[in-house]
Amino acid sequence: MMTNVLIIEDDPMVAELNRTFVESIPNMNVIESFRNVEEGKKYFRQKNADLLLLDVYMPGESGIHFLSWLRQQGNDIPVILITAADDIETIKNVIRYGALDYLIKPFTLQRFQLAIEKYLAFSQTIQTTEKADQKLIDQVFNHTTPIHEAPSFIDLPKGLSKLTLKKISASILKEETIFSTKELAQKSALSRISVKKYLNFLVEQDILNERIRYLEIGRPLTCYELTKNGRKKLTDYC
Repeated sequence: MMTNVLIIEDDPMVAELNRTFVESIPNMNVIESFRNVEEGKKYFRQKNADLLLLDVYMPGESGIHFLSWLRQQGNDIPVILITAADDIETIKNVIRYGALDYLIKPFTLQRFQLAIEKYLAFSQTIQTTEKADQKLIDQVFNHTTPIHEAPSFIDLPKGLSKLTLKKISASILKEETIFSTKELAQKSALSRISVKKYLNFLVEQDILNERIRYLEIGRPLTCYELTKNGRKKLTDYC
């Protein structure tokens, strides 16, 4: 199921970076991007989204005022603040109005992915659970082991991202025959170096087999295919 994300950010470069980060994650899509609060209000008076990425400092009303307005309208959309605001008063207000997470610019892709994982855990919880115990609450509020992930998906080698692995896994599952690193990199819109790290991991997990393809010209090419039980295992990562 697609997650529809809305961005309110006055800096076009930052907005585009946020869009790129969001759309690099499987099943997430930016439906609108606005540069000020007034445009955001016009949108939310008629429509809604699944997740809002919100700046604080913008021309006209601030993101904090907009967040307050949303709550006054009875809109409980999950909100992730992405801002340069680092003063305690702003942070207190963000907590008061129930933001899901808070990223201070400049932020890393890894931290952004952590915020999205927190949102996904929260979304999964409210859709599938009627009552909560302390463990589940800790998973949502403190972002401990995500409740929506299989046990084998918890501990990844250093330098590997769960969300990137999900994206690569989804691309692999679409393959009907053997494939190369280059082919998968093109389909997943990632660098070959990055894809190669994940392929090595999946080989170690007995999800993929390596095969050597001999060419008429040039060096042999390393290719990959799913093992007998690889498709079932890989589905846990998507």
